[in-house]
Amino acid sequence: MPRVVAATDKASVARLADLIKNYFRATEGRGRNCVVEAYRRGERDYFFAFPEDHAQRSVEWVDGEFNPRPHNPAFEIVFVYAQGEGTLDLNFRGGQKFIAALQGMFAQAILKLDELPPDPKDERVYDLAPLTQAGFEFTHALGSSIGTVVVKKLRLSSRVRAGDKITVEADGRSNRQAVHELLAQVGQSVPLHLYNVTQVDLAATVFVAEGKPPKTVNIRITHPNSCSLKYDEIDLSLRQMLEDSGIEPHAPAPVEQASPAQAAAA
Repeated sequence: MPRVVAATDKASVARLADLIKNYFRATEGRGRNCVVEAYRRGERDYFFAFPEDHAQRSVEWVDGEFNPRPHNPAFEIVFVYAQGEGTLDLNFRGGQKFIAALQGMFAQAILKLDELPPDPKDERVYDLAPLTQAGFEFTHALGSSIGTVVVKKLRLSSRVRAGDKITVEADGRSNRQAVHELLAQVGQSVPLHLYNVTQVDLAATVFVAEGKPPKTVNIRITHPNSCSLKYDEIDLSLRQMLEDSGIEPHAPAPVEQASPAQAAAA
């Protein structure tokens, strides 16, 4: 996205709500009403949209009477815009066909663009290979709310035969190295150098309030650049930990082309 200021005035936010409402009304018959709430946290603008979903009916006891009770739930769409990075993230539970349409509505109502800019292919990748090492240590700032971070599952995909995968999962609550010890056992009979790490599950303990037990946040990172973390205060601190630990996505190094002489020698 172009790095323009997000419009958060009432008219712009109402315009986004109208676009969403009209779109879902026309395509799915839902969305008769919609409200959008805008917030700013740090360097990001958050827009929470709540369109009306299809009407539902549940059977309930009301004042001693057993009757069906209709209600109109809402579904949620979250836009996260980072002006400094020129990026728009979208959190929506639905088919892929809706994604570009919703992004276009945001670009039109909030960024005042005539059309949605082209989406260049994201070539950044997570570096998951270090997480297979038993001695790997996660890095986070002193005084942060993050406690321990444990690798609890690894998925490895064959570089030789497409579709072949190995999943290693262990309970790391009592032994933080449980997954790595299990992986070492697998390596005694399987040539692990022929496999790439394509997915990692982490369990991070985060201290959210003084005097209360820590919260466990489960993180799933999938190659090349998918992460289950969102953008609230806790998840942003965990994203920063991944960056400090050298795991956060970065542009892949260019592949060097062999010279004719090197190719001939090979």
